[in-house]
Amino acid sequence: MMREKKVLCTSYLSRMMTPNELKYSPIEKQCLALIFAIQKLKHYFQAYIVQLVSKANPLKYVTSKTVLSNRLARWYLQLQQFKIVYVPQKAVKEQVLADFLVDHPITTEWELSNDLPDENVIVIEVTPP
Repeated sequence: MMREKKVLCTSYLSRMMTPNELKYSPIEKQCLALIFAIQKLKHYFQAYIVQLVSKANPLKYVTSKTVLSNRLARWYLQLQQFKIVYVPQKAVKEQVLADFLVDHPITTEWELSNDLPDENVIVIEVTPP
């Protein structure tokens, strides 16, 4: 009898980025997220080989730089301590909304409004291409 492998979530992590961190390039933001995860889940990173599933490879970015800034050098030293394997992320149908939200963050000045520009709109339908 074959058992199905299940992927279970062990924890959720979240934090706000500082104004300076918001100026980082997208790949540097991924590096920052990985470093944050390492700091919070160090016991998992020490005990297991961690698979990093991502669109871009922050490990390659940090290791391929010939000249490292102070920040990247610190990150590089932290990343070297653990066995992290990069796995390219495949497009997942159920993850389209999450990907959209990541690519289009809401600014801090944004406010929720109940005013609809066209009150005659009842349903919006999206048809596949």
